[in-house]
This record gives sequence, C-alpha cells and structure tokens, in this order.
Amino acid sequence: MLSTADNELLTQVGPGTPMGELMRRYWIPAVLSHEVVADGVPHRTRLLGEDLLVVRVTSGRVGTMHPLCPHRGAGLFFARNEEEGIRCAYHGWKFDVDGACLDMPSEPPESNFHTKVKLKTYRTEERRGLIWIYLGPDQDAPPPLPALEWNMVPEEHCYITKRVVQNNYVQAMEGEIDSSHSSFLHSSFKDPHRLETKQEQGMVYKMRDRHPRFEVVDTDYGVLIGARRNAEADSYYWRVTQFLLPFHTIIPPYGADPNFSGHAWIPMDDTHLIAMCFTYNPVRPLTEQEIEFLKHNRDGQQGLHPTIDGFLAYIANRPEGDWWPKNHIDVDFKVDWDLQRAAQYSGLPGIWVQDSGMQETMGSIVDRTSEHLGISDNAIIRTRRSLIRAARTLDEHGIEPATVRDASLFNIRSAAVVLPRVEGWVEGTEKFRECPAGVNFAAV
Repeated sequence: MLSTADNELLTQVGPGTPMGELMRRYWIPAVLSHEVVADGVPHRTRLLGEDLLVVRVTSGRVGTMHPLCPHRGAGLFFARNEEEGIRCAYHGWKFDVDGACLDMPSEPPESNFHTKVKLKTYRTEERRGLIWIYLGPDQDAPPPLPALEWNMVPEEHCYITKRVVQNNYVQAMEGEIDSSHSSFLHSSFKDPHRLETKQEQGMVYKMRDRHPRFEVVDTDYGVLIGARRNAEADSYYWRVTQFLLPFHTIIPPYGADPNFSGHAWIPMDDTHLIAMCFTYNPVRPLTEQEIEFLKHNRDGQQGLHPTIDGFLAYIANRPEGDWWPKNHIDVDFKVDWDLQRAAQYSGLPGIWVQDSGMQETMGSIVDRTSEHLGISDNAIIRTRRSLIRAARTLDEHGIEPATVRDASLFNIRSAAVVLPRVEGWVEGTEKFRECPAGVNFAAV
C-alpha cells in the first residue's frame, strides 16, 4: 500500500504538481495525424489538466495552442482556419502555429500592437502518422522525440488507435504490467482455436500456470518485468513486459513472426486518460487481415464509436470527443451475464472492455492506502516506486530522468521466451529485447 501523500504524488498530474512537471519533460503522443486536416476544424484535446487545440494550417504544418484568444478570451475552436493561421471569429485577430499575431483588423492600420501580443503555443512534431506535443519548460530547445520502435517503423507496419478512459492513468497502466490477471479476466472456459495453435504455445503455458512468479529490475528507462511460468520439466516460460517512463508499456507477443503491442497511458487530468494503443511488426507491413482484426476488436464491436447508441450528445464538445467508448461504467460495460455463465470468465465483451471494466470500478482515483498487495504485485510496486522516485528527484533536485534527453533508451522491445531453468532470465532475454533494424524473432 501507499501513504496518502505518495498516492497523491503518483496520481496528481496538473500544472505545478511533481508528477505533472515530470510528465511535461516528455513528448506526449496525443493526436493521430488524420484527425487534423489542413484548414480544417481544430482538434480538442486535454493533457495534464490543460485544454488545448491542435490545428493544421494551409501548408500542412501542425501546431498546439491555448484554446482562448488572448484578446478577450473568446474560444478559438470557432476560429477560421485559413491562409496559414487561425483567425478568431470575434474580432478577427489572427495567429500562426507559433503563436505570433499576424493581423489585428479591429485595430488602426498604423498600430503595431500585434507585435506585443502572442498566443500561448507548445512545440509540436509529427512522425509516422502521430502528432507529438511537448508541454515542458524548454520550448526553444526541446528534447528529441523518443525512439519508440512502434513510432519508428514505416506507417504500414503499425496500427494505432485510442480511447478515453474515465479513471486515473495509474490504475490503467498498472493493469497492463500485471501479467497474472490475464489468466482469469481474459480467459474462456473453452477456446480450442488458441490453445491448439502451435505457434501460440505460450498461451498454453499461461493457461496451465495461472500464478506467475514475478522478478523485476530497475533500469535507466523504467522497469523491466519478468513473469515466470512453468513450461516443460527443464524450462520456464518468461513473459517480459517493459515499463518506460513516464507512461509507456510494451507487452509480450505470441507466436512466430510476432506483432508487438502496448500503450501510452496519457493523463488528460487526474480522472481521465487517453489510452493510445499500438500494434506493430518490426520487419513487415501488417496484413489486411491483421488490420481488419484490430479494427473489429478495438474499434468495432468493443465500442469505440459512441454514435452507435446515442452517447454522442453527452461527449460531443468534450476533449477527444470521438474517442469516448460506448462501453463505459454508466452502462456496466454491457456485461453479458449469459456469456459469463456459458463460455467466458467475465462476460465483458472484449479485452479492453474487460480491463476498463475492472479499472473504472476502482473509482476515479484508487485509494491505495487500503490495498492488500501480494507477491504477484511486485511489478506494480516497483513501477510506482520508479515514477515516485523520478518525480521527487526532479522536484527536489532539478534532475531529469535520463530518458528525457536520451531518445535511444526507448528503443527496446518486450519478449516471450522459453529458457532452460538454469539460465538467468535477464541475460537470456537480452537479445530478444534489442531493436536491431530489420531483425525479428520467433516468440512462443
């Protein structure tokens, strides 16, 4: 369990909080490129307690700005996006994506007042179909974009989607680094296709041994998490998950020629987050069948289109309004009790719905002073410590984590490997966790 003070430090992300200031040192992958059209409607988002607009001007440049005009505070969501700038609909003041005021038609022609007014903006970069925003203090010389492999491969190698989650980022992120829950929450009573498929022998090991032994190593990028299960008489099955500061996770793959996946768990504020989900293959484009499967399971039946059942009116003018799922706590995540009795452990319709169904019921922010953590929670304990330590070190000593400036530290993978019982898992999985260009490996 955590003390009240540590839990508040871990979960509070607004401006001026230690964790919020830590996260502002990192680039945030907040918006998909296709959401922002040249001379189109501004995209509303909310990051670390701050409402923002992301716009693409005529030339294709993207910018992130404060949503209110510095003149009299009118909303720039209604601004005219034209000719390389945003023009406020109230008095016509126009700003470029760097915040410079280009025109003040309501002022006398001889006035130079426009040179003294600036719209607050943040550094914005675009790479491989994703828009990154830097909210940190060093706007003139921001750190490099992180070399996360999923955003370094060609666009056709990666599928990215997102959803809004109605709870604090920590409990969602902790769900991903907790390998033990998948043997229960995500299981079915009978799933012969998966358990009889040779290339997913790892799934067989995971279902046979439902109490993994966790071993955890602190790293210069975050936490390396190994979950050990019995494989054969002389071997262990290791599933290796990565936590990378401040909110990135990569989960272990399955099968030959594996696709990798994970999330960026991006706090919108203390009680909402953007779950940016990626699936990628390091050496080849995703197939049409793989993409269709991902669309069906993440964007279709599992409910990433709120217009389906009238939820749109509730979230239409909210930040990230297109990404509030129809399966949410107010409708009990559309649990199917008959399915629970007949075939599926939880009765919740899909993987992420199962995860969110557990995490949102914990409350907007978990009271971690009343937890009872066991041996299987070791990875969660160490990840919390890693975040708290990084935030305190920055707050008390002004020292940033190494990953802020060294982009290469993010260039790692997860792994799923069978090793001899006598072999150390850190050394035995090292070559599988590296990201050499054009190299893949067979997972279990």
